Amino acid sequence: MASLFEKLPTILVLAVLVAIFLSLRRHAKSPRIHMWIVAWGLIFLHFFVRIFESSGGRLGSLAYAVDLGGLQVAGIVFTVSLTVMGDIPRRRWLLFSLLVPPVLLYTAALSFQLDFRWLYVSCLAVLFFGSSLFIFAQRPRVPFPVWIMAPLFSCGSWAIYCAFRHQYSIGIITILAVAYTLPGMLFPRRYRVWSAGVVTVVAGFFLWGLVFPLSVLQQHYWPNLAVNPELWNVPKFFVAFGMILTLLEEKSRVLEEARGREHAANLQLQRFAGVTSQLLSGIDVKSFCDKIAAAISETSNFQRAGILLCNDDQSLYVAGCHGASEKDTDKLKMLCASWNLNTLAELCRAGERIGQSSVYLKLDQVVSRASPEAGKKAAVNPYWENGDEVMIPLLSPRGAYVGCIMLDNPRQISPVIFDEISKIELLAGDLAVTLENAMLHRQLIRSEKLAGLGQLVAGVAHELNNPLAAVIGYTDLLTEEVADQGSRQKLDSLLREAQRMKRIIQNLLRFARQSTPTQSTARVEPIVREVLMLREYHMQSHGVEIATRIEPDLPEVAMNEDELKQIVLNIFNNAVDAVQNLSQKKIEIECAQQDEKIVIRFEDNGPGFADLNRAFDPFYTTKAVGKGTGLGLSICYGMVKEHGGEIFLKNRWPKGASLAASVSSAARNTQESSVS
Repeated sequence: MASLFEKLPTILVLAVLVAIFLSLRRHAKSPRIHMWIVAWGLIFLHFFVRIFESSGGRLGSLAYAVDLGGLQVAGIVFTVSLTVMGDIPRRRWLLFSLLVPPVLLYTAALSFQLDFRWLYVSCLAVLFFGSSLFIFAQRPRVPFPVWIMAPLFSCGSWAIYCAFRHQYSIGIITILAVAYTLPGMLFPRRYRVWSAGVVTVVAGFFLWGLVFPLSVLQQHYWPNLAVNPELWNVPKFFVAFGMILTLLEEKSRVLEEARGREHAANLQLQRFAGVTSQLLSGIDVKSFCDKIAAAISETSNFQRAGILLCNDDQSLYVAGCHGASEKDTDKLKMLCASWNLNTLAELCRAGERIGQSSVYLKLDQVVSRASPEAGKKAAVNPYWENGDEVMIPLLSPRGAYVGCIMLDNPRQISPVIFDEISKIELLAGDLAVTLENAMLHRQLIRSEKLAGLGQLVAGVAHELNNPLAAVIGYTDLLTEEVADQGSRQKLDSLLREAQRMKRIIQNLLRFARQSTPTQSTARVEPIVREVLMLREYHMQSHGVEIATRIEPDLPEVAMNEDELKQIVLNIFNNAVDAVQNLSQKKIEIECAQQDEKIVIRFEDNGPGFADLNRAFDPFYTTKAVGKGTGLGLSICYGMVKEHGGEIFLKNRWPKGASLAASVSSAARNTQESSVS
């Protein structure tokens, strides 16, 4: 009874501590808190069963086994709770099944004074060496401090050596010392902050682990030294109160972070609302993309944001970027040079869906389409690696891709937050709608402009045709009647200029015509070869390098040969004029089939288009006076559109221009005619 009253204060304090942890569990429901409650419950059991140890006999041995076993298992539970494996249920139970049975078996054998040396040695080997091997085996998948293996091997070897000498109690002391010292090492790694609670817990665990060897040394070397038994329990209360303080600090930190996130979310909403209002006001989207990227980068967890938009030929280019260095921006531009909308669709299918439409792309998925520098290995992190990307596709109301937003380099390494992504997705939706509306608006303006200019040009051309025919006719008559050589030369000059004017008027009439195209076909390769042959002398004399890539056995196109020849010649002449002032002149011609279209692409290394939006406007030219009429591309555009095709143009990075004419194959037109 006296023993009960001596231990009652400690038992009551532990009961209160267990109750406090149970109440804290309601506010912080995590596996770690649950394991701490179990551990403190075992320590409470350790003190409670000591009441029955003095009774002797089998009951006393059983109480002693429960006492030591509960204390050791509590230390193991503390250790596991502070590892990454403690958060993964399957690995947590594997670790418990590896550590707990040998501890209980060893303690039971020692409590009932069984002298089975190999039993003790086997339990110690499984406990220390088996756990080390398990940690090493889990290392590639679960980050874990490998240095723990060194003290485990050392302590295990010492305990096994003592077991061979029948000093079995040393094994218990070693297990207890290791089980309560390791949590002190792991605790700061888990919380990564040296707060008052963490320092108290670390100090308490180290003292707790030191208690067991010190008690043995005191009994061996200073047996007459009177030590109050309650003094050995002080570290337990250090740990308990430190844990409670740590949980309260963590809760306070979480609340502060939540307030910070709420404030940041409000700022983000305000910033995004401003961006959306400007998009709805009809601002030029492409020039505004840098500000959109800045709004995303400055108000989200991602420090780098890039906006990739689609050209008319479905290739991608960097429209806006923020948070990236000039070198990184250049790498992104090089990456985009090899991407198109098909690449975008492939990445969306390959990535891990994290929002309504966003995908998380791992490093290898991005590297497979990137330059070697982008694939440099970084430190392993359970959530993020250098090179990983979050991609938010820009989907038009029709469901078509018009570009994407790329996010990377997070400020805090953590799983991507869905709420944050959803806000950026809403902004991406507004951007996609604005881009779609801008494209439709451009097409409408171009159609109206061409229609209006066509009517004007047709009227002017018809009015000029009659007097011009008279000028040419009378000039021919005068040439025959005039004998003076000087006068004849002047009349010849007048006739040449009048005939040049006639050709311009014919081009104007061709541009303005509204007739239905005739059903005829043409082969692409012979016409391209013929145009190159016509300009061969000029190419050689001016040092222009020509590279051609023509797919064999291309289908015929649904277009008249003369029309196709005029299109190829006009576009080729533009490319030649673009490179004429360069020391190294290069023109590439590619003819390929894409689905049911034949694409003829011309690329040069010239300065590029001065104004992409005006390139097809009639009479718009950047050439010197007398060098061009500004009708070449307009006529090409009109003829290609007449036959259901498209012309795409873009400026290449870092310099050069690309123009692609896409025309339906004859087989497709025949199929459509038969269906109709």
